[in-house]
Amino acid sequence: MALFLDYDGTLVPFHDDPSRAVPGPDLLRLLDRLADPDHREVVIVSGRSAEDLRRLLPGSRCHLLGLHGAQYIDPRGRALDRVDLGPCRAGVRAAAEACARHMASIPGAWIENKGAALSLHTRACDRRDERRAIRRFLEAARGAAPGGALSVLRGARVIELKPAAADKGSAVLWLAERFGGSCFPVYLGDDRSDEDAFRALRDRGATIRVGPPRRATLARHRLADHHAVHELLELIAEPARRVG
Repeated sequence: MALFLDYDGTLVPFHDDPSRAVPGPDLLRLLDRLADPDHREVVIVSGRSAEDLRRLLPGSRCHLLGLHGAQYIDPRGRALDRVDLGPCRAGVRAAAEACARHMASIPGAWIENKGAALSLHTRACDRRDERRAIRRFLEAARGAAPGGALSVLRGARVIELKPAAADKGSAVLWLAERFGGSCFPVYLGDDRSDEDAFRALRDRGATIRVGPPRRATLARHRLADHHAVHELLELIAEPARRVG
């Protein structure tokens, strides 16, 4: 089995400031029990950078897919970029400069520069300011990467300028192939970006949408929230603990 787990909204609850969405000690211990190479592989798949995931999960035995699969770090700490991020970084620099000029006057709007991607977080905005922030972010994004290296992705009160060549679906298939044909993939995620993975695994694995049933999904199963995710992961980890 290979467990593919989104981070924000799936393993940890959302936070107005993403830097404060940190895993507690119980979750870190659970992930360590799950990431037993004799029983299964565990992969964290996120729009965060792979380095940010490594900071949040120090010493983890998990595989890390960052920037929607553009970046990869294996359990030994070896890193590679799955796509050419040079043009992305140049475009992000231009967009970040434009956002810095226009976002300071919008209460609650927060820009996260990930180097090769740029995110606008609006959870702390009221709806009027959120619309204004999104409009200005899109204006900055349009002029950032005329060559098509970057694309815009909308999520749950976040909008991203990300590497166009990367998506969670292709990243999951790439890593599942590395794990071998006997690997059974199970993917858990809560956001629109996870729909790419649900689509990719439709005929070859288990897909679980996390969150209330307000939106249509390609996933075959649902869990209510990150608490339910932890309960499921505990059940998966328990047999391995008994064997050990």
